[in-house]
Amino acid sequence: MYKSLKWCTGLIIGGYVAVAAFAYSFQEHLMFHFAPVPDNYEYKFHGAYDNVTIENDDGHLHGVLFKSELINTAGPRPRNLVIYYKGNAGNVGDSERLAKLFLGLGYDVLSMDYRGFGKSRGPLSEEKLLDDAEKWFDWGAQRYGTQNIRVVGYSFGTTFASHVAAAKAVSNVMLFAPMRSIVDMATRRYPFLPEFLTNYPLRSDEKLKNAAGHVVIYHGTADEVVPYASGAGLQDVLGADDLFVPVEGADHYNVALRPEVQADIISRWSLRTAVRAQMSQRAVAGLSGETAR
Repeated sequence: MYKSLKWCTGLIIGGYVAVAAFAYSFQEHLMFHFAPVPDNYEYKFHGAYDNVTIENDDGHLHGVLFKSELINTAGPRPRNLVIYYKGNAGNVGDSERLAKLFLGLGYDVLSMDYRGFGKSRGPLSEEKLLDDAEKWFDWGAQRYGTQNIRVVGYSFGTTFASHVAAAKAVSNVMLFAPMRSIVDMATRRYPFLPEFLTNYPLRSDEKLKNAAGHVVIYHGTADEVVPYASGAGLQDVLGADDLFVPVEGADHYNVALRPEVQADIISRWSLRTAVRAQMSQRAVAGLSGETAR
């Protein structure tokens, strides 16, 4: 009896150690749904775009800059940029769908592939991925000016958007279906494994504490990929002027496409209002000049 119990206990412990070792060794494949393409692959988009490449130490990074076709009739005015950190499935070829919303509001949109996705290459680590995220912001800041950049993150990409929000002077940040952290997600999915096993804690909760700009979060209550409770946990670290918006019935994939969400985004971020205001000011100024003559 004692030998049987000892044997069973050893089997259980051995099985647990084997599962933990597997999770640790293959965590990148559990976290990332890699979708690489050849370097000469041509993405098919409907609108105007430029390919963008960045060399960052041992990383070769590729992204796409979608160009807004909103006509600026209000005279010289800086172009504005949304930097969009996408999720961890597919590649930048899937980014145009969400980008269209911000293109229609007057922003150019820069979206990128992480290492191992699309045409981006290089060894993986949390430090490298976070540094890559900053390099993309720096690229945009050099061309558009920091004051003209807004940051958007979706799902896994919210971890990078949150990091950039804390590391850089970002005035406005928008997150869709964010997680409190990868540690939180791992605990929810694999509660029997210790937290220290993850090499990618990606603590958005810690980063958003230090975000100086305005943060708006949208999370669907029917999200089965990133549980609503994980995103809602970020409310504890938001500032007094930040906003967490529950989207009733929305899931992980349609939260940003819901009409009520898009209407809310338009009311908050549309550049058309600014363009119309400038047009009105110029018209009034012109009329005053004609009257004076």
